[in-house]
Amino acid sequence: MRSRLREIDAANRHDVAAITGLHLELLGHGPMARLGELFLQRFCYGVLLRDGLMRAALFEVDGRPAGFVAYTSRSITFHREAIRRHWAYVAWLIALSVVRDPRLVARLLKAARLMFSRRAELDLGRDPLGEVLAIGVLPEYRTPEFLHRTGLRIGEELIVHVMSYFRSVGVDRLRMVVEAHNKPALLFYHRLGGRGFEPYEHAGEPMIHVWFDLREPADRPAEVETRLPGATPR
Repeated sequence: MRSRLREIDAANRHDVAAITGLHLELLGHGPMARLGELFLQRFCYGVLLRDGLMRAALFEVDGRPAGFVAYTSRSITFHREAIRRHWAYVAWLIALSVVRDPRLVARLLKAARLMFSRRAELDLGRDPLGEVLAIGVLPEYRTPEFLHRTGLRIGEELIVHVMSYFRSVGVDRLRMVVEAHNKPALLFYHRLGGRGFEPYEHAGEPMIHVWFDLREPADRPAEVETRLPGATPR
């Protein structure tokens, strides 16, 4: 069995298609996915990656995508900066998506409230602040049988990869924003060394802030992978 974890190339159509497919399958209810496949593929995993406002990585097992992570070092400002730079393209993509599927209108309004509500984020300080925007692992790679047979904890490997990158560029704080009802994700982050677990309301949705101090060594606890849910949305 061969496995590798690699950053995706926004210019590689196969990479973009693979991570878009995983995102929609594992996190179809999240804010980014609510904007539709076209927006997710062309803007999130296209424009944002090329601009350096977001990064993304794939974990592959025997050449097949098994998990992914999307993250940013500009947690406070990347939404606003993306819209400022590309507002015309954003408007065109959203309009085209709605023309293709009018049912997207309600989902787009919900996504906009979640993505651009900043009431609870005024006291977070300034960028650079790391954030995991989305993470997911396919169910067949999270079973106890797979873990026992391979020793691969893909969710943990993805988080450690993100932490290593942030440390390499001098980012010393990392946050995850987790839906309050997502107990498996909260337990997973706790076992990885997450702290804080601050409840707050984000655009009317109950959320939990999980914090990591990246000045401390990364923890690599055993037997946490089976508790990682399919995905953890922002």
